Amino acid sequence: MKWIIYFLLIINIGFAAWHFRGVNFQGSDNSEAIDVSNENQLILLSEFRQQEQNKISGNGQLCFSLGPFTKETEANSAQTAIKIKNVETTRIRLRDTSLSGYWVILPAAESRQAALKQVAQLKKHKITDYFLVATGAYENAVSLGVYSQKNLARRRVDEIIRLGFVPRMESVALPRKVYWLNWYKNSKAQLPEPFIEELKKQYPQLVKVERSCK
Repeated sequence: MKWIIYFLLIINIGFAAWHFRGVNFQGSDNSEAIDVSNENQLILLSEFRQQEQNKISGNGQLCFSLGPFTKETEANSAQTAIKIKNVETTRIRLRDTSLSGYWVILPAAESRQAALKQVAQLKKHKITDYFLVATGAYENAVSLGVYSQKNLARRRVDEIIRLGFVPRMESVALPRKVYWLNWYKNSKAQLPEPFIEELKKQYPQLVKVERSCK
């Protein structure tokens, strides 16, 4: 009985050696070869392929970005000038909230009826540039304008006070659409700094930054 067990064990070992002898662990594509000598480097093959695809598609790369252009026509004009320098750029649109303004309002009334009475009083004083806030945190407030300069907002406040109202001035963001021109940081074709300086003479607000390519 003991010899039968030994005999079956030898057969199993032989079969395993024959089976694994034909397996090629190197693979035919060197791009999929992974160093497994360090366990910290182990990744799934699908993740490795995704990383390679990202390199091809540009995801995760850094770009130089020139902007902001406040008008799309300005961005188009600059992009055309840059193309003459054999630099291909991509135009992106972003929402800029760095600018702030001043909102003049009559504080929210207790009810819509009370707010409408305030509106009626404004009309009697020939004030027509207003609107009644219908929803949100400022429901039943009366907007009297948003100003980019504080002195203009203060002038509006003084005007409304002289009419017998009690307005309030609040700081608010002035969101705007701006345009940037991107090109790859690792590209051989780069914009000369003197050329960028020339563009800044036409568009003084321009800056050159690094950002993730989009």
